[in-house]
Amino acid sequence: MILDMNEVNSRYQAEKKDKTIKINIDLSTLNTLCKYVLQPSSFVRMEHLVNLKKLITILDGSQYVNDPDKMSRLRFMNKALEARLEYNLNDRDIILEFVNGGLDFDIDFLDYDHLELGRKEIEWLHQFITETLQFQFIYNNVDTMQDLCTRFKTSDYRNRGSIVQEMEALVGTLQTGFRKLKVSNSSIEMTFSLKPGTFENAITDTYNIVTSPSRRLMCGMQGLNELLGGGFESSRVYMLLGTAGVGKSITLLNLMIQLKKYNSGYRPKDPSKTPCIVMLTQENSVVETITRLFDLVIDNSKGMGNYELEEVINMLRTQGELNITDGSPIDIVIKYKANRSVNTAYLYSLCDDLEDEGYEVVCMIQDHVKRIRSIEQESDLRIELGNIVNEFKVFANEKEIPVITVSHLNREAARIIEDGERKKNQDVGKLLGKSSTGESLLMIDNLDCGINITRDYDSEGRPYMTFNRVKMRDKGSDRSYIAQPFMPDSTIRLVEDIGTIPQFKESLHSAPELNNAATGNGVVRMSSSSMLTNSIASVIEDDDFLNNSFSNNNYDLDPNMEIEKTVICPITFVEPTSKNSIADKLSSLKNARMSKEDKHKIIPFTFDPALIKEV
Repeated sequence: MILDMNEVNSRYQAEKKDKTIKINIDLSTLNTLCKYVLQPSSFVRMEHLVNLKKLITILDGSQYVNDPDKMSRLRFMNKALEARLEYNLNDRDIILEFVNGGLDFDIDFLDYDHLELGRKEIEWLHQFITETLQFQFIYNNVDTMQDLCTRFKTSDYRNRGSIVQEMEALVGTLQTGFRKLKVSNSSIEMTFSLKPGTFENAITDTYNIVTSPSRRLMCGMQGLNELLGGGFESSRVYMLLGTAGVGKSITLLNLMIQLKKYNSGYRPKDPSKTPCIVMLTQENSVVETITRLFDLVIDNSKGMGNYELEEVINMLRTQGELNITDGSPIDIVIKYKANRSVNTAYLYSLCDDLEDEGYEVVCMIQDHVKRIRSIEQESDLRIELGNIVNEFKVFANEKEIPVITVSHLNREAARIIEDGERKKNQDVGKLLGKSSTGESLLMIDNLDCGINITRDYDSEGRPYMTFNRVKMRDKGSDRSYIAQPFMPDSTIRLVEDIGTIPQFKESLHSAPELNNAATGNGVVRMSSSSMLTNSIASVIEDDDFLNNSFSNNNYDLDPNMEIEKTVICPITFVEPTSKNSIADKLSSLKNARMSKEDKHKIIPFTFDPALIKEV
């Protein structure tokens, strides 16, 4: 049981005789309150419903006993609140069925075609319920306040000290009561404690939020959804990082289109609004963005300017699926602001303006993070970028939507990518990590999810966009890397494989031999296992092995020569090629002696995974 209604009733029933509130709520407001208890919206939380229950409990029944229309509304609300608070029912049809089974009259006062309430109406009802409950404190204490004021004015100054103490205690009681009745309209200010009632309410609200089908927005790529833990989650900040020209803006456009197409069942928090994905572009103008969008969604596009206007509109509506329908209810809004012309506070203004136009923003895409300013005045770019991501996070929490942005990788990352492109035998995207972030690691620290993206090609020259997850606040999946192909004959449109056989690859290249990979950095990144580590350790601890391979006592060295004390032995894995015992390989390494000319070289050592168990 979510909330013990007997406890709630007993808490107020004892005081009801002396603390009822004599207020006659009009019929129209009662009708709206009946809709209010049926709202599945996340704007109506358990605390709000508990406040309404308190209000109904303390209403003076003498104001309604001779008005059957109003009394039927009160009885309806009381039964509906029982369904929601005591049995935790949220489905509107089930609540109505529960109510119908417990009342002895027909519910003929509800307009079943217009049960939805908008956010503004819900917030007004929150305020009405809170203020009406506050009236109770004033009604119940107005005589005491008047008495204290009268005594204060007529008493001798020597006796006013005790009156002031009484007044202070009364004011404190009123302030406490008022504070307890106030419930924030935002879930981020939800109160949690182990106190009975508060605990159940917070857990119930949290559960309803995280299990909502609109909590995550899926893109059209199965592998990326898996990498993200199911899709782009509300209240999270995501950043794609890539080198200049890799296709960061194009990837954002792909995501924008896919988020619209593959979330047909999305339900906005305010049913009276049209859900929309907003792209705030601060790099390309709206005109540039639309022309790119045309080339993205139109197969074999010759460019928008090479078609007649009616053709362009028809192609975008049909082939591009850019429509608002019951099956595709999400709109797309593209806004442009010049580089560094606005700070993150503009995101709130943009959402408010769109709300006035009948929209509810369900995802904010910003291109890119260096082109917007922080609210804080900070001269150090690294700190400012960290602040911007923090402010994105506050905004995402406040609006309960995902925020997606992009930034650059650093010069070292560009060098690694260029080196990998020349070799064409390794997944360069896997070589990039947090240290590849451009300008500021504070961005990564403050993000919920950071993904490095690179453009790579398979052995047949087919292009892919690789996604390598380098930061995830809550690990959503074991998968951290995918390579998603582009559509045939396209270098900008990524394959959408929702509902089909997955098209992504876990690797575009087989693991390279160290002799090829060790040139350049001389470092191969890999995952390790404790079994393999222990096997290597057992070999290294062998005195004969150390004497033959690592000890400089056997070297014919110049005594004046300065030599590094640490010798690196890189290890890589290759696919099994034979059944040769790994012991032979260890033996050959043990027997190998460094010549004087080889003393500065790195010794490559290749393990065959199929033979590890023989160690």
